Amino acid sequence: MSTRDPVLTKLLIEELGRHLRELRSQTRGDSKESTLEPTRRAVHALKGSAGLAGEPELASAMQRLERRLRDGDPSAFDEVISTITQAIERLEAGKSGFGGVWPEPPPDLAPGPIDPLVRAQYIAEIKDRLAQIDEALGSTNDAVSAATTVYRHVHTMKGAASAVSDEPMAWFCHGLEERIRGGGASSEAAVTSLEVVARYRGVLGGLLDDPDAALATLRGVPMRPRTTHRPSQRPQSAWPDDEHRGPEGDATVRVSAQAVDHLLDHVGGITVARERVAARVSRTSEQAQELRRVRAELAEALRLIGPPRPWGAPAAALRRIDNAAQILAEMGDDFELAIEELEIADQALKDNTGSAKKLLSAMRQTPIRGMFARLSAAVLAESRRMGRLVSIRTSGADEPIDRRLAEQLAEPCLQIARNAIAHGMETPEAREARGLPREVTLTFAARRQANRLLVTIGDDGAGVDVAAVRARAVEAGVVTEVLAEAADDQTLLELLFLPGFSMRAQSPDLLAGRGIGLDITLAAVQKLGGTIRLSSRLGGGFEARVDVPIETGLASVIWVTAGGMEHAIPALYARRIRVNEGPDAERVPHLAACLEPANLERAPYVVELDVDLDARDPWAAGKQPRRLAIGVDEVGVTEEVLVRELSPLLRGMGPFAGAIVRGDGSLRLVLDILALAPRARALGRVPEGRVSEPPSRPPLSRRSPVPPSKPS
Repeated sequence: MSTRDPVLTKLLIEELGRHLRELRSQTRGDSKESTLEPTRRAVHALKGSAGLAGEPELASAMQRLERRLRDGDPSAFDEVISTITQAIERLEAGKSGFGGVWPEPPPDLAPGPIDPLVRAQYIAEIKDRLAQIDEALGSTNDAVSAATTVYRHVHTMKGAASAVSDEPMAWFCHGLEERIRGGGASSEAAVTSLEVVARYRGVLGGLLDDPDAALATLRGVPMRPRTTHRPSQRPQSAWPDDEHRGPEGDATVRVSAQAVDHLLDHVGGITVARERVAARVSRTSEQAQELRRVRAELAEALRLIGPPRPWGAPAAALRRIDNAAQILAEMGDDFELAIEELEIADQALKDNTGSAKKLLSAMRQTPIRGMFARLSAAVLAESRRMGRLVSIRTSGADEPIDRRLAEQLAEPCLQIARNAIAHGMETPEAREARGLPREVTLTFAARRQANRLLVTIGDDGAGVDVAAVRARAVEAGVVTEVLAEAADDQTLLELLFLPGFSMRAQSPDLLAGRGIGLDITLAAVQKLGGTIRLSSRLGGGFEARVDVPIETGLASVIWVTAGGMEHAIPALYARRIRVNEGPDAERVPHLAACLEPANLERAPYVVELDVDLDARDPWAAGKQPRRLAIGVDEVGVTEEVLVRELSPLLRGMGPFAGAIVRGDGSLRLVLDILALAPRARALGRVPEGRVSEPPSRPPLSRRSPVPPSKPS
C-alpha cells in the first residue's frame, strides 16, 4: 500500500463524513431504490479520493460497491453506509481505511457472473497469459527480463479481469502487481519478484478455475470447493499446431475447436437416435411374439369348435376367426421383416457413428508431450529457486490426448508437481548423507486404459510420514484420536486434500500455513469427472495418480441389478461372472451395500473385476494381488451405449463415472470401478450382518508424538 499523507488523510475523512451525512439524509423520505443513482455517484467520487489519498484497498472496495449499485442491487446501499462509517473510524485511529491485508481477501469480495459473450475469450486470454508466465518463470536467461515480462502479463490480466467484472482476479492481480513493481530495477529485485509470483502462481490458476474455493482457502475457511460456479468452458485452443504433418499432396482443412465440438454433439445425437431405434426393435419383437401367441389361441379355439354343423357354431363365425388368424399370421410376418430391416439400420448407424466419432476426436488430439514439456519447464525453474537438483523423466509422452483436456489438466498437474518440489524433496546434501544420488528423479507418465487417461506424477524424495499426518490431523481437530488410530494409510493420505489442512504449523507465509493447492487441484480434477489417488512411503517417494475420462462416448457396459437398482459396469473391468449359490457360496461385498450401507443376503452372482485392491500402493511388490469382487442380484446383457458426463451433484453422490439415457428416456448410472474399490475393501473388513454398525475400533496404543513435516 502507498504511503499515506496526513493532510490527504484528513481531507479524505472530511469527505467521507460529508457524503455519509448526505446519504443518511436521503433515506429519511426516499426508498433505497430511488437513491441508488445518487449513491453510486457519491461512491464513484469517494473511489477517486481514496486512491489519491493512498488508500488502494478502500478504493477497490468502493469500486466493487459502485458496480453493485450500477447493477441495481438495493442491498449495496446499507453496505455503503457501513463501509464509509468503518473507514472513518479506522482512519481516525491511524489505520488503513479498509480492513484486510493482501493476500487475505476483503470480506465483501465474492465472484460474480461473467458476460457469456466474452467469457470464453476472457478465459482463453487468462490461460494464455498464465502459460507465458510459466515460460518466463522457467527461463534461464536474464532475470530482469523475465521479471519485466511477468509484470506485464500480471498487469494485462488485471485489466482483462476488470473489463469483464471478474472481481477476485482483478483484486488479486492488483495486489500482486504492487508487490512485484520495480522488479526490473536490479537482478536482486528481479529474483525477489519472480519468487513472489512463483509462490502465488497456484492462486492465479485457482481463481480462474474455482474462485469460491480459492478465496475460501486464502481466508483459511475450511470448505469443500464448489464445482458448479462456472460451467465448463470451451475456450479456443492455446496449443500450437502439431509438428508432424502429412505429405505435401495431402490436403488439409483448418477448423476451430468449437466447430469440432458442435460436430461431436451432433454425432452424439445420432447415437441417441440409434439407441431409440434399438429400443423400437426390442418392442417390435415383443409385439410380434404377442401376435404369434394370439394366433395360436385362435387356432386352438378353432380346434375346439370343430367342423361346421347345424347344431354347432355358425359357419360365418368360424370364417371370421379363420380370417383373423390369417391376418395375424401376415402381420407377424411383416413384423419379422421390419425387425430385420431395423436391425440392419441399427448396425449401420452404429458403425457410422462410431467411425465418425473416432475421426472427429482425432482432429483435435495432440501428444501429451506438450503438456509434459510445460510441466518440466516449471518444475526446473521451481527447483532452481529452492536449491533442489531434479532430473525429469517421462513415459508415454506420445499418448494422444484431447487438446481441451490437456489444457484443463495442465494446471492441476502443475500444482501437484510444485507441491512435490516444495514439500517432498530434500536438499542435495541431505540426499547425499542418506547414500542417495544428489538429484531427485521426478517422473511424468501417461497411460490410456480404455476410455480413461492415467497421468502419474511421482518422485523418489522423502515421501510422506503417515504417522505425522495422523498426529497433525488430531492436533488440527480434523479427526478424533480414535478414528485417526483406526484409519489406514490411504485414508490418512486423503486428508491432505482437505481445504486448509496443512502439515505445517503457523507460518509467516500465509499460503504455506493454509494448505493451498491440493484441495483446489482435486476440485479441478473432479470437475473433469476424474479423481486423484495418492501413494507414499516414508523415505521412498511420493506419487499422485490423476485418473480422468478421455472422452465420454460409446462404451461397452454390462448391466447388473443390485438392491432393486440397475447399474452399468464398464465391460473392460469385468474378468469373470459366476454363480454364487449353494453351501460353498462366497461372502463378497454386495454392490447395493457399497452404495448405501445395508444388511443384505449373500448375492447370487459375483462379478470379478480387473482391479487390484493393493494397486494404490506401488511398493506392495511381491505380494499376491487381491482382486476386487462384488456381489449382484441379477446380471443382464452386454451392450454398447453412449455414456454422458455427470453433473457435479451426481458425481458427489457416489462412485459413478457417467450416465446413460435409455431409449425409453430413463436414466441409468455407470459405476466408477476405481472409486468403488475402496468402499468394497472397507466393507469386506466389516463382520457379516454388521454393515450398518460402526466397525469396532482397536485399543489405542501408546505412542510418542511425531513432529509435523512434509507436504501441505
